[in-house]
Amino acid sequence: MMGRYFLIVFILGMAVPAFGGGIDNKQNFSSAYAGSLSRNAATDGADAAAYNPAGLILLKNGTYLELDLLPFTFDYDHEFNGETQTSSPNLIAPMAFGVHKQDKWAVWGSFTINGGGGETEYENGNIITQTVENQLAGGAFSPVLPAGRTLSQTYACAESYDYTFTAGVSYDLHPMVSVAAGLRYVITDKEVDLHGTYSGADIMAKYDQEADGYGGVIGIDIHPSDALNIGIRYESKVKLDWDTETSGSNALGIALLERYGRVDGQSYARDLPALLALGVEWKILPKLTLKPSFSYYFEEDADWDTQNYAVDGNSYELALAIQYDVNDDWSLTAGYLYINVDMKPENFGIIEQMNPPLDCHAFAVGAKYRVTEKVTLILGFSGYFYEDATASADPVTGRPEVTYDKALYQGGFGIQYRF
Repeated sequence: MMGRYFLIVFILGMAVPAFGGGIDNKQNFSSAYAGSLSRNAATDGADAAAYNPAGLILLKNGTYLELDLLPFTFDYDHEFNGETQTSSPNLIAPMAFGVHKQDKWAVWGSFTINGGGGETEYENGNIITQTVENQLAGGAFSPVLPAGRTLSQTYACAESYDYTFTAGVSYDLHPMVSVAAGLRYVITDKEVDLHGTYSGADIMAKYDQEADGYGGVIGIDIHPSDALNIGIRYESKVKLDWDTETSGSNALGIALLERYGRVDGQSYARDLPALLALGVEWKILPKLTLKPSFSYYFEEDADWDTQNYAVDGNSYELALAIQYDVNDDWSLTAGYLYINVDMKPENFGIIEQMNPPLDCHAFAVGAKYRVTEKVTLILGFSGYFYEDATASADPVTGRPEVTYDKALYQGGFGIQYRF
């Protein structure tokens, strides 16, 4: 009965209109993901704790520890008023996974970054500072600041991370079915810094926001044969209320932030949305495995406070990877990922403008080398190529027409040790 229920869930989930990640959620957790972009039915490594925890039952008995270092290179462009402002940050993100598997049971844990966009810095300003300039020039702060001047020495920077700690257990329920459940704790930190000089007056608008919350993870793995495996994972929404602090701002900056709804001492809801992840691994030949994955993000059900109106639908991603086992020691992977985000650029808030969520096509290659029975090295590289999007001019806010574009390149180096 239970197997039939989850099979129905799987079929209905695949019927939803068909990175990685949604607007806030991220899935770039491991080197194996960087090399394939499709891990929702993974059973071959400790990083399955993040992608398919019920599939950990298919590991050999033992204790597994995996550490991944993931370098990212970003390229963000804001095109407006005939010019382009660019930010090209670099980031190295560590991720870690641990599993102890014994017969019918497995206990597991992971440290991942499930949301946020790292640090984005525009040394000469961007569309936000241009919008502020237009507001000031239009008399938004008169008579304190005169109308008709320009904003100079502009600067914009945002930094955001969702640090995520997850732990749970998996159980071999049936020869063809295993299940998993876990608890998740997310602690988030966001910093925004906007400043410039207008009519001889310095404007410093800085705010910090912190939040934390709990969520749950459940999973099921269906393995009817050695050639076919199906992974299903559901992550609950994590309720996050961001406490705001603007102590780094001057008086003009505080007044500016209040126009954007950032008031010192107030909280701002920005939940991390729930997601449903489905995957299949199908060994079509002795050395060749197909790995499709599908992920769906329930952003419309999350509380995003003043931006609840901004989402027109839920984001989803669809991926396909292949794995070729050269021999017992080496495996090669390649993958493709498509991300669809249903948020109009006219509705982007401060964070979205700094790190715009756009539709995307991504490609990946990777390799796994089993050095010994206990040591495995994992390499991966992927490139994300986003479709640019244009927001028309908004005379109410003063924002000019702007085109957002970006690209992302990710590497991955991981090492797994089995005791």
